Amino acid sequence: MKKEIRNLKIASVLHRAISRVLIEGQLFSKNVAISDVKLSKDLKKADVYVVLSSLSGEDCDINAIVDEMNQSAWSIRKSISSEVDLRFMPELVFKPDLAFDNFINVNNILNNSDGL
Repeated sequence: MKKEIRNLKIASVLHRAISRVLIEGQLFSKNVAISDVKLSKDLKKADVYVVLSSLSGEDCDINAIVDEMNQSAWSIRKSISSEVDLRFMPELVFKPDLAFDNFINVNNILNNSDGL
C-alpha cells in the first residue's frame, strides 16, 4: 500500500515538472499537454501520456510529435532533475493518449445523432 502511494506521489511530481518544462517552451514548441504519468513498480521507467492541445486549429500527427519528444527525452529528463528530488530519475517514455481522442469522437457522434 505504501509503495502505491509513493508511486502516485512521484508520478504527480513528475507530471507537474514535465508540464512546467513544456509550458515554458524551452525544449519543445508544439502545443502539447501531459494527461497522465504512470510509473513502473521499481520507479525506473515512467510512461508519460501526451495529448495535443490544438488551440491553433491545425492538424498535427500525434505519433510524429511523440517520436520527437522521445528523441528529446534525455533533455527533458535533465531539465526536470532540479525540480524532482529523487535518487534515480526514471527513464521517460512518451506515448500518445488515445483515450482523449476516443472521448472526443464519441462526444461528436452523440452530438450529431439527431434524437436516435
